[in-house]
Amino acid sequence: MMNENHLQNDSMLNSPSADKVLETATASSADKILRTATVCNSDKDIETATASSADKILQAATKLFAQDNFSAVSIKQIAAASGVNSALISYYFGGKKNLYQEVLYTEADKFLKLQEKIKARTESPLSKLRSYVESIAEMQLQHPYKMHLIYRELLSPQPMFENYVKNRLYKVHQFMAELVNEAIACGEIVTAIKPTHVAFTLEGIIMFFFLTQGQIRQIGNFDQRSETNYLMEALDSYLASLRK
Repeated sequence: MMNENHLQNDSMLNSPSADKVLETATASSADKILRTATVCNSDKDIETATASSADKILQAATKLFAQDNFSAVSIKQIAAASGVNSALISYYFGGKKNLYQEVLYTEADKFLKLQEKIKARTESPLSKLRSYVESIAEMQLQHPYKMHLIYRELLSPQPMFENYVKNRLYKVHQFMAELVNEAIACGEIVTAIKPTHVAFTLEGIIMFFFLTQGQIRQIGNFDQRSETNYLMEALDSYLASLRK
């Protein structure tokens, strides 16, 4: 009985119908694997496209907002500059207001990260202060339009971004004031002026330099690198007056 059953089974497996069933099953499994692989690859492509589109929007918006104010820049302009559909701006960032906030936070975070690097250095407070200003100057040379974005918020902040100025940009000022305070404590600076006021004066020198950099380059006949030396000379000249 068992032998007959085995023979029947072997006969069924070796029959043309069995071959068709096997081919169909194999093809079906292969299709499923192919579809799964395609879906996985599509997901990766979507993730890559998403990151790429969001980055393009952020980069384009940063440049446009730096060149003009928040109200003057339109969603249409940002979409055209980034090469994406305008609907994606709302999809990724929730609209122009949130995009502008993301731009501000991204730029402010660059200063905060720089501060952490400067803090970790084993230098005197004045050396750290010079390193900080030199690093900011280098950032300005690489992306000359970005500084205008931050300083515009300092000079004429948007009411809806008041917390940004208080929370993020205040930390930029606070760091410089702390370095001045440390320099006074160790005798590198001798002055009766409050550290925060010294920091404001230093920031004024730096701000004026960056905001008028194009004009300074023409009037002073500076090349793109030597103008940074001018900034450091101006900084050292003011600090030297505090040692008397």
